Amino acid sequence: MSTTDFQTNGTTTLNHTYTPSGSDLINGLAPTTASPSDPTAAEWTRETAGGLLTLNDGAYPSPITRAPDPAFDKAGFATAGNSGGTSVTYSLVGASDIGRIEVYGGWQDGGRDQQNYSVFFSTSADPGTFNLLGSVDFNPPNPGAFPQATMTALFDDASPILAADVAALRFDFLAVENGYTGYAEIDVFAAIPEPSAFGLLALGGLALIRRRR
Repeated sequence: MSTTDFQTNGTTTLNHTYTPSGSDLINGLAPTTASPSDPTAAEWTRETAGGLLTLNDGAYPSPITRAPDPAFDKAGFATAGNSGGTSVTYSLVGASDIGRIEVYGGWQDGGRDQQNYSVFFSTSADPGTFNLLGSVDFNPPNPGAFPQATMTALFDDASPILAADVAALRFDFLAVENGYTGYAEIDVFAAIPEPSAFGLLALGGLALIRRRR
């Protein structure tokens, strides 16, 4: 399932409270493939945006401002959508169980704040085949000429594992309002075992110790 959230305050300066991770599974990884492949291509850097590599640098600029109070600094954003960057793939350092994916975005107004993307994953058993993991299409209420910040997330509310044995993740950015919108960060978190699983591991460890004694 997915969840969505947004922040705006009706002024030209928005100090949002979203805090992305600087240590998630894709933080700082070079993209395996991307479209366009050049991280500074025009599609990823519309209106002087920072480009593809901002998507997993662990940062989400705050405040988001609207000119002239002061001009919106887009260096921490990538532009993506049908007229922006359309796809990026990250190969994980090692196959992992994924528990949650969070995507952050925003813009200086309501014209480029939509998130519309699909996530695909491959496994270590079949790294060349990508299967659909989930999709999000979120266009928050239009704040007019005021800044807006957005957050969406994919997870499984019935299990701590969203996808198992993941080798790579591909994010496809789909059609959005006005052709492209601002994305600031993608976080991918490893699954955290349920407390009962920790208990079973602990009991197993104690049993092993007793046996050795």
